[in-house]
Amino acid sequence: MSYALETKKRKFTRVLESISKPLASGDGGAKPPTDPLMAARERLAEPPSIKKVRVGEGVLDKVSTKTTVSRILRTTSSSANLRPNFVPWDRERFLERLETFRPVTRWLSQPSPINEVEWAKRGWSCTDYMRVACVGGCGASLVVKLPEEVDDFEDLDSDKVQERKEVRQKVVEEYRKLLSDGHKENCLWRSKACDGAYVPFYYSAGLGNVTFELAATIHRLQVTNPDNAINALRDRYLKISKLQDQLPARETIELPEQLSLKEMIDILPPGFPGDSPNNSLNDDTSQQSDGKENTIDERSFAFAFFGWDVVKDGSSGLLECRACFRRLGLWLYKSKEEGKEAVYEKLPVHSEHMDYCPWINGPAQSGTGRATDRPESLSSGWQVLAQGLRTKHRRRVKTSASATPTESVPTEADTLSLDSTATDEASQRAKDREWWSKLRRVREALHVKGPKKASSQSK
Repeated sequence: MSYALETKKRKFTRVLESISKPLASGDGGAKPPTDPLMAARERLAEPPSIKKVRVGEGVLDKVSTKTTVSRILRTTSSSANLRPNFVPWDRERFLERLETFRPVTRWLSQPSPINEVEWAKRGWSCTDYMRVACVGGCGASLVVKLPEEVDDFEDLDSDKVQERKEVRQKVVEEYRKLLSDGHKENCLWRSKACDGAYVPFYYSAGLGNVTFELAATIHRLQVTNPDNAINALRDRYLKISKLQDQLPARETIELPEQLSLKEMIDILPPGFPGDSPNNSLNDDTSQQSDGKENTIDERSFAFAFFGWDVVKDGSSGLLECRACFRRLGLWLYKSKEEGKEAVYEKLPVHSEHMDYCPWINGPAQSGTGRATDRPESLSSGWQVLAQGLRTKHRRRVKTSASATPTESVPTEADTLSLDSTATDEASQRAKDREWWSKLRRVREALHVKGPKKASSQSK
């Protein structure tokens, strides 16, 4: 080894030793740097000297150190409580994004492939007028603007009208691709969405892209459990019943033709609605009387049955749906005190929801997106709730019939439920007989023979 290289090596070793060893305080040199948090803890652990206590420097130093440590701990805890942005399975976060599209000053209704539900399923929220932004933090932002409707151009000929329709459809398809492609390359929402979103698939052979829809279970209402559905119905009824003075007249409220509101009220559990929202309505703890505890107000029950609830901010005279965030101004359907007529004569509580709302939309509530399913065969939210009430009523009737052997006069609701049960059983037996007869005919046509005996095979 050369002399110059060895000299440089010794100098480098001395530099390392001088850095690693702390200098003495009497030498007048600078002290080595230390961790600020460790220094603060050491100052808190050391008792202040008499001189510092007398002058007050120790107290000020201790207070400032405590403030610094508390600020550090508070920042750490606040960062730990931050919610993740990419949670496609969280229904509450999906509804939070969907609620941002509620103000009409921000969002106008769009075609179903690019409506607010589809944007919310793909991780977008509405931040400004017709502008959506990614909630995942990728910084993507889009402005949704479609050509005007064709109905506004009635003076044009049929060829131009058809051309404008085709242009509008192409723009819708482009925005439909931007549901996922609008995110940046590193964004997780680009490759994964909530269930029920349109998912694009691209063929490598250049055949274009095909989109299909998955089961939309993220928007489904929690009404499949009859007990939970009835308790939620009771909570909504109790809150709406406090606004009886602001509700429109019963003649103003319209209901679907296939629903009998009187039947639903007659088969309610005993004791409905109860005194407080926290008391559950179970068959074992409910009152044994056939009559209801209080007289049911049909207007409040009609709104609660179709999913309407009091607004969260407590605004007077307003009801809202917590699934589609549509709001109802009750004063528009109520006559004025001065004798003026209401703005609207009728209030259809079922059709005032948005078209995609699971309270009235069968595919949205049933969680299916298959093209083979017929929409009329799928049950919406209020139909599932009605079926749950009938199911609970049939169970109560059977339980009471087995517990009390004495004959009692059945009510109209009891007769309807028993008749429907008997009809279902008879139809099921008829279907079974028809199935077995078809099976026998198929076997005869194919000449199906039984297996040969073991003895014949051995011979």
